[in-house]
Amino acid sequence: MKFRGPAIGLALFMVISLGLTWLVFVTLRRDVSGKTHEYSAVFTDVFGLNEGDDVRMAGVRVGRVEAVDLDGDKAKVRFVVQDDQTLYGNTVGSIVYQNIVGQRFLGLSLGSIGEHNVLEPGGTIPVEQTDPSFDVGNLLNGYQPLFSVLSTKDADNLTKGIIQSLQGDQNSITALVSQTSQVTETFAGKDQALGEVITNLDKVVVNLAAQNESLDKVIKQTHKVVTDFNARRPQLVDAMGSISRVTKELGNTANAVRPSLDDLLRRQPGFVSHMISIEPQLAFTGDNLPLMLKGIARMTNEGAFAQVYVCDLNLTGFFPGLNDVVPIIVNAATPGGQAMYTPRCRSMANG
Repeated sequence: MKFRGPAIGLALFMVISLGLTWLVFVTLRRDVSGKTHEYSAVFTDVFGLNEGDDVRMAGVRVGRVEAVDLDGDKAKVRFVVQDDQTLYGNTVGSIVYQNIVGQRFLGLSLGSIGEHNVLEPGGTIPVEQTDPSFDVGNLLNGYQPLFSVLSTKDADNLTKGIIQSLQGDQNSITALVSQTSQVTETFAGKDQALGEVITNLDKVVVNLAAQNESLDKVIKQTHKVVTDFNARRPQLVDAMGSISRVTKELGNTANAVRPSLDDLLRRQPGFVSHMISIEPQLAFTGDNLPLMLKGIARMTNEGAFAQVYVCDLNLTGFFPGLNDVVPIIVNAATPGGQAMYTPRCRSMANG
């Protein structure tokens, strides 16, 4: 008797646990209320459709998927529908995207293919009258480049439009097409601008290609110059060394001469002031220096000696009485009555 209380408690716990388990099972199973009829449909692809998923007509749940089996290279889906719902020979079966987590449901609707007669229970919807499933992940991955350039709000609106259109919402399909058109127009404008840039770059590349031969010649000539310099490197190094030595010697000479030159310029009464004081004489000497050098050159052009011609020597100056008589006699004895210099003296008289 002392175990009666715990046994009753255990029994109540077991009953409650089994009841809750059954309730969870029924909820997850989602049985169809009332009598049902079984049908089947053949698909080329049933990706995402599982046993227990909904069967809907016009968005209303009317049945459930019982099994998904492989039938050759096709998939055969067995499903049940409430007995008050009628299927016809032109009924179309579609696997529709249900939500963002990837659930699907089997949608039934009337199509234009097949005869409009009642499909008896146990009948099969042929593959020609079914729309297969697809991997929405591939679709969304295709939009990935677009999502990367859209704002978060625009990407969210576009994603909602895609999902709602996959659920069969015609208005959402229209909005999706409109949004996609706007995005396409935007990218088309960017594409046109990019095309113009590419065209301009093509012109630049063509011009550069036209100058390719000239550029190639310049490169070859530059290479030849560099090669010649490289071949003459030892001579250039020696020349630079010689220039360095000459510069050094000039520096030493300047350093040695500078004190003497400073003394010459600064000594008293002053070399510079003396030169300034005889400026007129220096100017006269400079002005006549070319004539003097010219005369010296004529005097010494026969060799290392001076040749002097006496062209106007009057010895009668020593005899005052003959100053007037001698010129008269000389002029009278000269043909033409006028004494003349010799050709050399005439040339010298003319400068």
